[in-house]
Amino acid sequence: NKTDGSGMGINIQNIEYNNAEGVVLNINAGFNTYLKKIKTNLSIEPNLRYGFSNTHLNAWANVVLRTSDLDSDKKLKCFAFIFSGGKRVSEYNKDNSLLPFVNSLSILLYGNNYIKTYENYFGSIQFSKRFESGVRFNMNMLYEDRIPLNNITKYTFFKKDSIRITPNFPAERVKAAEIFPHQAFIVSFNISFRPGQKYIQLPNSKISLGSKYPTFTFGYSKGVKNIFGSDVDFDRWKLAINDDKNFKLAGSLKYRLGVGGFLNNKKVNIQDYQHFNGNEAVTASEYVNSFQLVKYYAYSTTEQFYGIAHLEHHFNGLLTNKIPLFKRLGWFLVAGTNTFYVDRQSNYIEVFAGLENIFKILRVDVVAAFENGKHSRTAIRIGTGGLLGNGVEVNRRKGSASVNL
Repeated sequence: NKTDGSGMGINIQNIEYNNAEGVVLNINAGFNTYLKKIKTNLSIEPNLRYGFSNTHLNAWANVVLRTSDLDSDKKLKCFAFIFSGGKRVSEYNKDNSLLPFVNSLSILLYGNNYIKTYENYFGSIQFSKRFESGVRFNMNMLYEDRIPLNNITKYTFFKKDSIRITPNFPAERVKAAEIFPHQAFIVSFNISFRPGQKYIQLPNSKISLGSKYPTFTFGYSKGVKNIFGSDVDFDRWKLAINDDKNFKLAGSLKYRLGVGGFLNNKKVNIQDYQHFNGNEAVTASEYVNSFQLVKYYAYSTTEQFYGIAHLEHHFNGLLTNKIPLFKRLGWFLVAGTNTFYVDRQSNYIEVFAGLENIFKILRVDVVAAFENGKHSRTAIRIGTGGLLGNGVEVNRRKGSASVNL
């Protein structure tokens, strides 16, 4: 195949510190080219991670084949294949949004090691496709040979803080005896649909104009026993609805509602539990997809059913513009709630109110939490939000390899 538009780059992604690896250096590279004959973009993304205290070198790579074009009938054709493999360090909750930089500072300054990790040899094949109707489909086959990663250092800037350091696994949810090497083969798929999608036709592509309807998403994961020595055996499902509604002068509402659970939980390791994205740092976690005051793994579950809801309303000057000082500053009110329900002994709700667009970029919320019907704590969370802040994702980090179609 002839290629053009090739490019290559090397990036020192970040330097971090944790108690299981010590100082960590992450390096990734990228090679991109366009395969003209088959109208496909090819990306090769090698990654290296080295822990200076445990002297472990982890290396893995992603190979991505992606196309976004029009076929002969002028219909949108978008799909991608991702092939990944090697040895890496993963979080027990791969959707956790805490930045490694924030975790590093938390350890060094206070002795709070929030991120919990394990090593794994892995291989995965992922297929994604987007249809012109608004349907998006994703399927993934993943194999992991999982290896516990124990703490090797307790260094903090202030020696007295080292007593706060906890084991490098979700100790609030499982015991040390439940953390052991094992294998997992998991097949999963997600399908999302947003009715009423409209497009603008361009000569060689189409641009989505969105829809007035919400996005519906269904996901299913099957842990398959005995394939490649896999020890897991479970069936997990989830259904979610999310949208961003603009009420013009009345502001805007963002929401995410969901239900899910385990149809089969015969053999589930902590990596495969249903986790609720928590946050124990003063910096805000991802809005409308996490809980600002929940401990990271305290409520992780394998129960048959759970319900979840995230709602936040941005008043956009509806109330603050009536107060002269706030009108001059341009600060806007935001309020909402995050909640989940598993059963009477495992439920949580938090309500929050705050100001955004502070200096055009900051957002500050006061959050009150209620666990199992009782008030547990009130705290402040600082994040980004406003004219410039909504485009800055400091409270969200990139997870596993994925492609936006």
